[in-house]
Amino acid sequence: MDHSRQRTNPADPKTIRKFVNRLPIPRQALPINYDTCKGKWPKRPFYRIYMRENYHRFHKDFPLTKIWGYNGKYPGPIIEAEKDVPIRIQWINQLPDKHILPVDRSLHGCGDSPDNCAVVHLHGANVASSSDGHPDAWFTPGYRNVGPSFSRKIYEYPNHQPGATLWYHDHVGGMTRLNVYAGLLGLYILRDPLEKRLNLPQGDYEIPLIIQDKQFNEDGSLFYPDNATPPVDKPTPSTPSFFFGNTVVVNGKIWPYLNVEPRKYRFRILNGSNTRAYTLSLSNGGSFIQIGTDLGLLRRPM
Repeated sequence: MDHSRQRTNPADPKTIRKFVNRLPIPRQALPINYDTCKGKWPKRPFYRIYMRENYHRFHKDFPLTKIWGYNGKYPGPIIEAEKDVPIRIQWINQLPDKHILPVDRSLHGCGDSPDNCAVVHLHGANVASSSDGHPDAWFTPGYRNVGPSFSRKIYEYPNHQPGATLWYHDHVGGMTRLNVYAGLLGLYILRDPLEKRLNLPQGDYEIPLIIQDKQFNEDGSLFYPDNATPPVDKPTPSTPSFFFGNTVVVNGKIWPYLNVEPRKYRFRILNGSNTRAYTLSLSNGGSFIQIGTDLGLLRRPM
């Protein structure tokens, strides 16, 4: 019998053991083929990435939790691209009809739109408006329903910008906070020749850290408030002034650990939380050296 699970109440952070889950590293997405086209780049990587409902274990003492994820994973796969080498992605919606979180029908974009509408925005990317993931360019499975700004099924990312740590996430008007919280997010790493000349840590020594705060019900399901402050008449909105989860999740695990060597590491850090900001520090008093932001490398280390 697993006595640790009996003692753990997912709704009570004080009962959740820390540093018993190894930090997972999201897998890299692989293109399914290469488009042939005229011009400088005769072959462009082509991806298909699926939005699916699945089950995820946030902690070894938790039961499985229902999530929404790209390729059914939380977080989604890491997409790696090269500066000035364009790629194309078909984002395919396979989400179920019913949302796993409370939907506020009073918000723009939520009144008549289905629970499973979705659209993807590549945050920080320089792209044409038709591939930007406009909040009203949503679509449902099989494109049976589409938003008023929907114009294409396959997105094109030219990657004509400096190397940077970008991220992709759902962007439906009025439902972005729900869909990202449910798990629809992932890293997009754009590399360039300048970065490669700097001899930065790479491979096992380049670690993504995708941070989100969550809150859970006692059965391990995701909690998201469906009340207003102060309370209002129906429809009951899920838009309190602020939402702060009481549990920190990194790369899909609650308070994970990472075994490291006595050497330099490069961390690519994303705050994917709805509201919460973080002050990060090392428990031994050591210092970080910051070399970039989501816009790319800084002019000098800080």
